[in-house]
Amino acid sequence: MKQLRIDTPKVFLGLMVFVMLLPLIATFMNSVASEWSGTVLPSGLTGQYYASVLADPRFHAALLRSVAVAAVALALATAIIVPAVVAAHIYWPALDRWMARLVILPYAIPAIVLMVGYLRIFSAPPLQIGGTPLVLVLTYVPLCFPMFYIGVKNSLRSLDIADMLNAGRLLGASDLAILRRVVLPCILPGVTIAIVLNFAGLISEFVYAKMLVGGNFETLQMYMFAQRSLSGRISSVIVVLYFMLILAITLIAFWLLTKTERRP
Repeated sequence: MKQLRIDTPKVFLGLMVFVMLLPLIATFMNSVASEWSGTVLPSGLTGQYYASVLADPRFHAALLRSVAVAAVALALATAIIVPAVVAAHIYWPALDRWMARLVILPYAIPAIVLMVGYLRIFSAPPLQIGGTPLVLVLTYVPLCFPMFYIGVKNSLRSLDIADMLNAGRLLGASDLAILRRVVLPCILPGVTIAIVLNFAGLISEFVYAKMLVGGNFETLQMYMFAQRSLSGRISSVIVVLYFMLILAITLIAFWLLTKTERRP
């Protein structure tokens, strides 16, 4: 008789995946349930809540605002932080050690303390931009630093930068050309992961948006907060749509990355 063998790692992996997906599955079921009380599964299904949210111009505007602010902040953060991390890693190790210490600051300092500081800075000349989308963009850029630093730094540690630079210099190439043509493609996966993670965090951010711009600039999370008292199904629909947006952007980003890596 053949003995049944249990692949323990696969069992634990399957359980972990199930536990992680269970809240999302329950949220989706709640978003399509016409009635759900006293039973394990909904007693009926409907798509009217999706139709209601997708037809709401206020939802379209909030989603567009969130995506636009997150995209602009990520573009600025990528242009500023990635070159700074690469330069510190290669040319200024002492500065790199200080940058490693700064990674914890966005998490160690309470958000309310940071917001008070931002309000004072952006409410006085010459930066009187309080209550505008620009204040959100400038606030979000520092929040991107930890993910960018960790992603880029891990990619740089796997490269022998000194040998790359020496080989390129022997061939007559400048350091900038070496960094742009050799180092940057090698760290692109780390940068891509950092962009996706930061985008997911920025588009779901609520506290800074609520405190810094209030009702002047309604983002997706503020829209969901406003809808919470109308129906729990509406909130579930927004969460599912938010997850699908993040999933789509993640798949597109990694598809573009794979396409770039296969390019000769």
